[in-house]
Amino acid sequence: MDDQEIAEIIFPDDNDLEQFLKNEGSYDMHEDLLKFGLETKKFLYVDYKGEQYQEMVNFMLDYEFAHHIELASKEELEQLEAYKYEFLPDKIREANKILSPKGYGLFSYPNSGDFYVLFIGKLENITKLLQEELLLDDRIPFQERCIKYYS
Repeated sequence: MDDQEIAEIIFPDDNDLEQFLKNEGSYDMHEDLLKFGLETKKFLYVDYKGEQYQEMVNFMLDYEFAHHIELASKEELEQLEAYKYEFLPDKIREANKILSPKGYGLFSYPNSGDFYVLFIGKLENITKLLQEELLLDDRIPFQERCIKYYS
């Protein structure tokens, strides 16, 4: 699968993506997608140490509003907000327990920084998303160069 197909899965129905990629004209699709996700707020950047202000719950609420869907009940979001964790992937797993019955998941996009880049995607695309190496940097372990789904 090529980078363009991955981009279309991560950013479905986004008319701005094609124009953005043309304007960037970069040879590094990975970096272009990171930049696009940040600019459009379709990626959530969270420090490896964890959240400061319940960013994951707010990100899920923003996604619900933008797509006119309900991913979680108020009670589920409150439980997620109160969830105590030692490592951020633990909270991501907890979020995925809430999102998966609705057919969605919180995925981690690979990067070389000391933070997580998260996005919400449909689980129907999980096989396509998890099989591709996106970050082409041999100094980083292979499993860290691919999209991750914590279940």
